[in-house]
Amino acid sequence: MRVCIVSSYPPSRARLSEYAYNLLRELGGRERIHGIQVLADTMGGHGGMSREGSKVEVLRVWRPDNPLTILGIIPRALRLRPDIIHFNIHFQSFGRRRITNLIGLMLPPICSILGLRVLVTLHNLGELVDLEKVGLKPSIPNRIGILLATRLMLRFVPRIVVTVRSYKRHLERRYGYGGAIYIPHGAPIHSHKPNDPKERVILMFGHMSPHKGLPVILKAFEELSKEREDIKLQVAGMSHPNFPGYLEGFMGKANPKVEFLGYVEEERLGEVFGRATLIALPYLTSTGTSGVFHLACGYGKPVVASNLPEIREMVAEGASALLVPPGDPEALKEAIKQLLENPKMAEEMALRNQAYASRESWARIAERYEALYMELAGSA
Repeated sequence: MRVCIVSSYPPSRARLSEYAYNLLRELGGRERIHGIQVLADTMGGHGGMSREGSKVEVLRVWRPDNPLTILGIIPRALRLRPDIIHFNIHFQSFGRRRITNLIGLMLPPICSILGLRVLVTLHNLGELVDLEKVGLKPSIPNRIGILLATRLMLRFVPRIVVTVRSYKRHLERRYGYGGAIYIPHGAPIHSHKPNDPKERVILMFGHMSPHKGLPVILKAFEELSKEREDIKLQVAGMSHPNFPGYLEGFMGKANPKVEFLGYVEEERLGEVFGRATLIALPYLTSTGTSGVFHLACGYGKPVVASNLPEIREMVAEGASALLVPPGDPEALKEAIKQLLENPKMAEEMALRNQAYASRESWARIAERYEALYMELAGSA
């Protein structure tokens, strides 16, 4: 079985690159998969090729916001002729511009029409996202583009994986699409260590953009720090590539007890999450399931999160979080305070989250993808 995966890929950052890295690290160890070629985004404008282990070859062939290089994925895929071409995408995977994302979302149906066996992991549904909160106008052209891309994909792609169970129900009920498959996001598995009782660290982690709620947690922390002197807030990550400079705009104005850690490489994740007393997810809207919530579960951390459908779904399926109204600094402050003042409750939440991560480990997710690849290849 030879698989071709179209995705952003590290050391490129954001746009699902970490998801691709974790999935391929496990898929590379599956016996029935003999080779994986990644058609990845370029780094600093340059292409190239690299090898990630004995089975995974990374080809840097497309550049975000460049329609010509994105269209160039098609002839590359036709030359490779893999058993499966797997697109790891969401509705803003290919850059900031509307036209490049529309072109990118058209690639799966085009490849299917050209005779390739196509699988898509679709991390969000554009019509369910609050466009204004992710920096887009809810204009007629944007809505038409999202609807067109969605309908074409459902018409020509036989199997679409979603990482949120309710997305599967939405595709079935609204469009009558029977090819949606729910496969959870995947979580790391790490040994749980109780926090140092002398250190109270609130961690916000991720690629920062307007919908992540950074001003909300900064305000909540500002108020909470007036009541407690033993706390600090760590903000780990960088500005999302679609919103360059966003995070930097807050750095000079924040409370002195706020630490901006910058981008955290894979080998430093344990250090950063290990120090955290709790993880805060103050999102204003969701653009799919939360990879950071899964990370928090894998590291055995309690979570305070906005009460959004995708977050509620994880909680309903066994993860643990205190939920607060989106955009409410006072509610966020009180929830964080509740966890800080109830270490037994925080520890119970941490253990529940680690149990949840064990059920949705990357190894189990890779096993499900391998089975799906074999099913698609066998049905041709």
